Amino acid sequence: MHKKAETHNVCVHVRTVLLLCCFLFALLTSGCSSTKLSDAAWQDEGLNVIWPPPPERARIKLLKIINGPRYFAESSRSTMGKFFEFITGAQETNIDFYTPQCIAADGNGVIYIADPSVGLIHKYDLAAKEVQYIFQAGDKRLGSPAGVALDAEGNLYVTDAMLAAVFKFDPDGKLLSELNGKGKLQRPAGIAVTSKGSKVVADILADKVFIFDKNDLLVGELPGPDFTESFNRPAYVAVDKLDNVYVTDTMNFTVRIFDANGKYIRSQGQIGDAPGSFARPKGVALDSDQNMYVLDSIFGNFQIFDQKGRLLLYVSQEGSRPGELMLPSGIFIDKGDRIYVADTFNHRIQIYQYLKEKVQK
Repeated sequence: MHKKAETHNVCVHVRTVLLLCCFLFALLTSGCSSTKLSDAAWQDEGLNVIWPPPPERARIKLLKIINGPRYFAESSRSTMGKFFEFITGAQETNIDFYTPQCIAADGNGVIYIADPSVGLIHKYDLAAKEVQYIFQAGDKRLGSPAGVALDAEGNLYVTDAMLAAVFKFDPDGKLLSELNGKGKLQRPAGIAVTSKGSKVVADILADKVFIFDKNDLLVGELPGPDFTESFNRPAYVAVDKLDNVYVTDTMNFTVRIFDANGKYIRSQGQIGDAPGSFARPKGVALDSDQNMYVLDSIFGNFQIFDQKGRLLLYVSQEGSRPGELMLPSGIFIDKGDRIYVADTFNHRIQIYQYLKEKVQK
């Protein structure tokens, strides 16, 4: 079953081999069911990084650093390691993250990571210690998958910036449909799903944020008529538990906030290098206390704001040590207040924990 790949350069050859391996691995592992990761298993041994440092009470702690499939191989002889030994004859061969960008997670240990530079979605099941890939949408090869989001049924939505498309997959990675953008999608990026099943899609090139309803039909745009400004490269979106919408307006160096009906509420941040300002804002996410987290790729950190816009804490700095970030992009917070960050130019995913203050009875 060996095929000789005729390539014009090394990059094309590497991508061809990568996609062949992904396809074979998907066949071997399709249908695998995931189990919930235990609470204790979220914390990796040897990591003891917290913010702010003592003597102040810790608010954020580092749980895990996932540096690709070898994360599993370092802890056990995993399915992934055995698979690649069978295919290549090599003792250790990994498909690492290249430019991890956006993240979605189910809170039980299954994580989806969009990697636009290699044209695929990594699916990590931490409980089962398995890795799978999505690189095909029906008869279309993914070009530059930029955003990922999960709905209440576990279906995965993927935006593809190169194909100007949004795809819907079932939990097993089977294509269900391609959303009809009615010719308006140009370069979709960030995507989020509301509690009612609506999809919010930021389009960088169109300078618009599109709304698809629970039936995946394009029904409108943000903002409403009360918003007198205009987006300049909206790239990332998030929704909170009230279905308020948060849009990273990248080249306006701010985050725009709208209510569930699309009414403009306020903006957070402006260009600058002082705390509370942004140099290159990226991903945005909300924890269970409605605190807003905004990544900044230039600062190599994420800043945390309350609903009144007050800066509560900034976490991390530029670097490659545990907890540090290098040009990060996407951020996602799951139902357990675990914070997933695409540490893009360190080619890894870091998972932190928001430490909620216990309510005194």
